[in-house]
Amino acid sequence: MTTATPPSVGSLLAAAAAALRASGSPTPRLDAELLIAHATGRERAWVLAHPESEISADAVEVLRNGFERRATGEPIAYIRGFKEWLSLRIRTDARALVPRPETEVLAAAAMAEIAGRLDRDGEPVVAWEVATGSGAVAVALALRFREALEAGPLTLIASDASADALALAAENVADHGVERLLRLVAADLLAPAGVTLPRPDVVVANLPYLSTAEVEAAAGSLAHEPRVALEGGPEGLELLRRLFSELPDRAAAGATVLLEVALGQAAAVAGLSPLGAAVEALPDLGGVPRVVVVRLPS
Repeated sequence: MTTATPPSVGSLLAAAAAALRASGSPTPRLDAELLIAHATGRERAWVLAHPESEISADAVEVLRNGFERRATGEPIAYIRGFKEWLSLRIRTDARALVPRPETEVLAAAAMAEIAGRLDRDGEPVVAWEVATGSGAVAVALALRFREALEAGPLTLIASDASADALALAAENVADHGVERLLRLVAADLLAPAGVTLPRPDVVVANLPYLSTAEVEAAAGSLAHEPRVALEGGPEGLELLRRLFSELPDRAAAGATVLLEVALGQAAAVAGLSPLGAAVEALPDLGGVPRVVVVRLPS
């Protein structure tokens, strides 16, 4: 009686990449590497460095399940349960969007704005992330400004209208040990500001900005992510318009608003800005205007 030889990392990698390519994955080789790393409990670098290593039957079963899910277009981050983002390990599942590289531009811009205000004004600063989703940006801000948050010059609020997203954000906040540094709030945009919560000096938001038609035609990963976090109405601007309409009553005088926007959307978003506001657009690594910065008049 003979026993089948366990498959090697290299053979599974080649077979998996071919199968994922046939299923329509835009990144079949990378997907295969990440799924094998997930199944074996290793890092991707180990997978690349050990093609001759054998994979256990249990790992093969985990791998098979992962391949089947990815073949339907489900995001790798949902299958693995986390996403490496801005040097952080962020929990991910279908309760919220997967953090994108583009949103790192938003986080960096928010950090620069908050740091500038803390250094320049000598006044307390209230920063508020609207539609926090997984909480990735809020966690990054809390870690960056831990000292200011503990000492009191900075207050950080993160809100979302989705109870599911807020629950995921709370898990990520707890994972990174920043529960006491920020406040998570169930809210529709800035509704509690100036009522039960302070008016923000810095507003950070990655609101749904895809049009209804784009969401309905979505395939691959987008088809598996929560529609409420993607759809921004017929033009993709519905939530952005609503936020701008709230700013006069809800934001502090002279507040800065930082918004992630879609490809080709920066000019339209700038056009929504209140009279007298100063507006600039910041590019992502591909040179695409990705973050619109709106500085409200004092």
